[in-house]
Amino acid sequence: MSFPQNLSHRWDLEARLFANIGTLDLISRTYDRGEIDSSTYHKQHRTLLTSIIETRAELEQYNFDVDRFIEEEGISQLFPSGLSKLKMTEGAGDNAYSRIDYSSIKKLPTIAAEFVANAIELLDLLHLESIATVDRVLPYLDEIHDILVRVPMYGNDHWVTQDINQWINWMDKQKPGQLLKNKEIKKLELQGSRWLSDFRRELKNL
Repeated sequence: MSFPQNLSHRWDLEARLFANIGTLDLISRTYDRGEIDSSTYHKQHRTLLTSIIETRAELEQYNFDVDRFIEEEGISQLFPSGLSKLKMTEGAGDNAYSRIDYSSIKKLPTIAAEFVANAIELLDLLHLESIATVDRVLPYLDEIHDILVRVPMYGNDHWVTQDINQWINWMDKQKPGQLLKNKEIKKLELQGSRWLSDFRRELKNL
């Protein structure tokens, strides 16, 4: 039996999304258990998040309902860690205005994926307070800053870019192996979440 090409394409995309969430769940759990090194984790994490974002953008043409997909496929039971990362990407739990707009993300798929992946990895690192050192945090801030100055609705004068630049300037004056204090971690976590929410909102202005 043959199926319409567009229906077959949708199924392929949904299968890819399911597999990516499952793999993301696996590497998140193995990393938390110390079974893979940081470099391997971050490389795979970024590749998977990029694929998830690009796949979600493609699924928009089919009026894809991600909440229904999660429920029907039992994602919360099968892949709780992967689902957590998906919700961070989507902006689930935020108000509707700050949830990611995949119809807009198609205009900047690579840059959007790079920003979201870096922001989530930064928040992951800060969550593991015992390894949140200047030399680990600073590269993420540098990369996020470099991404934003290339995005039309940001540039050097946007408050997020300036906010990040202040953190970069402060960290440049610290010792590389210095562990961030708890209050610094909490402040940066809060601001990082705000940067991510703002990026989702700004995508709507493309």
